[in-house]
Amino acid sequence: MIIPESQIRALIRLLSDEDDRIVQTISGKLIDIGPSAVPLLQEAEIEQPEMADRIASILEEIRGGKLEEELAEQARRSDDAMSLEAGAFIIARYAYPTLDVARYRSLLDTMAREVRDRIGSRASGEETVNALNRYVFTEQGFRGNTKNYYEIENSYINCVMDRRVGIPISLSVVYLLIGHRLALPLFGIGMPGHFLVKYESDRYKIFIDCFNGGALLTEKNCARFLTEAGYGFDEKYLAKSPTRAILSRMLKNLLAIYAKMDEPVKTARLTKFIEILGGEPREEGL
Repeated sequence: MIIPESQIRALIRLLSDEDDRIVQTISGKLIDIGPSAVPLLQEAEIEQPEMADRIASILEEIRGGKLEEELAEQARRSDDAMSLEAGAFIIARYAYPTLDVARYRSLLDTMAREVRDRIGSRASGEETVNALNRYVFTEQGFRGNTKNYYEIENSYINCVMDRRVGIPISLSVVYLLIGHRLALPLFGIGMPGHFLVKYESDRYKIFIDCFNGGALLTEKNCARFLTEAGYGFDEKYLAKSPTRAILSRMLKNLLAIYAKMDEPVKTARLTKFIEILGGEPREEGL
């Protein structure tokens, strides 16, 4: 059902009522109207600053609810059919609702095209990984944010692509999205405390540490890291991470940061996102 613009504006004006029960009822109606009310709410948020907090709360519910629906649609798929890329941008759009996703996808397309030109058609697995690493970490300058590790922007893929810095999992996701466009045998490895990418073909297997400039690691290197970090070694720590697990881990990092920032609305929403994916909010992140 299409709600006339005049009716939406009338409802927005009622948000100035001093009766909290009326405001709550009107807020619910605007939330039910959904995305079509967003432009008018944004307009009112600027023109009527005295209602800014109430409007911001409604916008949060509309946007968050829409993203929950999109994430739930992904979560209903089998893991092989889930899109890491779509999920990563759903997460980014929570903080950046007007994000131009098409622009970032086009940038990833361009990066993959440039890497393809460097690799050629007969490159070995080792040559392919080396070429991809040179492109991503040397030419494009992606690196781990060692100075401000817990900075919120490190966890949103659009910010990582803009600033060329991030944490292990966000840098790994960028690396994976480029690799997926090239049909490379790459997948994420969600070790405790650190996230890696693995290249695995019949002739070449190697772990790639995207946080540390694409450092190449063997299974023994990974086992040593896990042991020295106090986790002990278990082969399951080096197993392929399902797409839903990668997205959940990205959300858990954000959840921990927003909790420290005392942002209850955001922590509640991100907790719901994690639950949609079937995860537990207290699981390991980074």
